Amino acid sequence: MTLKDIAEKAGVSMMTVSNVINGKHKRVSAKTIEKVNALIQEYNYIPNLSARSLTARSSHIIGIIISVNDSDKLENYLENPLISTMIGIIESRLRENGYFAMIRSIKNADDIMVLFRNWNVDGIIFLFPGYEDFLSHFLDELRCPVAIFDSPQKNPGLINVTSNDQKGLYLSTKYMINHGHTHIAFVADYEDNPLLMARFKGYLQALEESGIPFCPEYVFPYSPTYEGGIGAGKEIASLKTKISAVVTTADICAIGIMEGARLGGYRIPMDLSVAGFDNLKLCTYTTPKLTSISQHVEEKAAIAIDLLLEKIRTGTISTSSHVVMDVEMVERQSVVMLE
Repeated sequence: MTLKDIAEKAGVSMMTVSNVINGKHKRVSAKTIEKVNALIQEYNYIPNLSARSLTARSSHIIGIIISVNDSDKLENYLENPLISTMIGIIESRLRENGYFAMIRSIKNADDIMVLFRNWNVDGIIFLFPGYEDFLSHFLDELRCPVAIFDSPQKNPGLINVTSNDQKGLYLSTKYMINHGHTHIAFVADYEDNPLLMARFKGYLQALEESGIPFCPEYVFPYSPTYEGGIGAGKEIASLKTKISAVVTTADICAIGIMEGARLGGYRIPMDLSVAGFDNLKLCTYTTPKLTSISQHVEEKAAIAIDLLLEKIRTGTISTSSHVVMDVEMVERQSVVMLE
């Protein structure tokens, strides 16, 4: 059954059937709409989305870009729990609004232009920053709205949803201090990374405010991954210093720290208290359950999608294109009060 067949059975033109399918009812009578919809249901007619996208110049496809680089060793980026969580939320939100998600990993700016030359996408979402300078210069050439997360970019044409990262690590460090910890380690290779640098500044802010001297030897510049966390946890346990607590920039890294410290003979949290960042569901799967900073990932993703779709549909957005999400501490079991 084709659109032409539906039109012939309904005794109307193909354009009329197309208008009914696409919700353009201004020039179609209620009786005709009812007849066409009845035939569509009777014959289980499924519109050709590719043809519709060509006619409407809209694909209803949103590109989701995972920014990677040549130094990355991962083969499956969906193993990163933050990436997979964000993609799941975004895909669900897009599906609810009648859009499709196309996921793509890229390694350089040229990959972005190749993507846009070969695919008709209505909008694009960058899950992580990394191409801000490129975007600021070529935003107009992309010919569609763009949203990004956690970027220092302030371009008004770019939808940018960030978290208060400095406050996040301030809160987790302050939480440790309020629990009697004064020898607190920071784990993350923050240099040359604006997002991690902001979180490191929060760590420093809490120490300074509480009159605790900053110890450079308490900074462990491991990648904020599970493997990096294991390395940091093992090193902390092997050094046998006064460190009694650790803050870091990702839940998956915190879980690695707990495992690495255990392998080094430490008990969590009796010998080492640990706090993560993100507050993903996996925080409740660990033993002990992980205390973490919530950056409200679901709401963060939903805001970005809503702003992106508003710009796709209207050409503009009714609020600021730069949204800063608040953060909060979520207490669980991985931090102990020192006596």
